Amino acid sequence: MLVTFTRGVGRRYRVGVARESDPAAAMHVAPGFDESLPYDLAHFLVEREFGLQLGIFGQLAAGGDAGTFWCAPAARSAKLAHRAHRLRVAGRGDVGRSEQLTAACVAAWEIQAGRRQPGEVWSVRVLHDAAIAAPAQIRHVIDVFNEAASDWQALTPGESLHFEWPESLTLRRPRRLRTA
Repeated sequence: MLVTFTRGVGRRYRVGVARESDPAAAMHVAPGFDESLPYDLAHFLVEREFGLQLGIFGQLAAGGDAGTFWCAPAARSAKLAHRAHRLRVAGRGDVGRSEQLTAACVAAWEIQAGRRQPGEVWSVRVLHDAAIAAPAQIRHVIDVFNEAASDWQALTPGESLHFEWPESLTLRRPRRLRTA
C-alpha cells in the first residue's frame, strides 16, 4: 500500500492511499495540521515503527477505512463497508495504542526540538501516561520524525511525500475454503 501525504495551501494537507486489491481511499481535509510534521504523518510513522497491524494505516492496508478515509462512491459496496466495520472493531486496541504512542512521540520530539518545555503539564502527563514504549524506541521514532519533518518542510503546496506500508504489517484475508 502506498500512502501519499500532499501539502495543501495554508493549513491544509490530504492523505491518499493506493491499495493493490482494494479501492483507493483518501482523507481530503486532514485535521491536525502542523507546519513541521502533520499529525497523520506522525501516526503513520508511529504505527509503522511500532508494528501496529490494526492501527489506522494497518486497517487501510487490510481493506478498511479506519472510520476516517473515503473511497469513491462507485467503489463503495456493502462488502467493503462490512469489512471496514469489522476492522474498526478488531482494531480498537491498536488504534488506542497508536494514539498514545503518537502523543508520546510527538511530545518527546517537540521537547527535543525546543517547541515545548519539558516541564509543561501536557507533555509530562502524556509522557508519563504513555510509558508503554521503551525510551530507545521513542528516540528512534524521534529520529524518523526529524527526517520526515525535514522532507515535509521542503514541500510546496501540491507536492507530496510517499511512503510504502510494510507488507509484513498487512493482515491478509483468509481464503474461503472450497467444498467439493
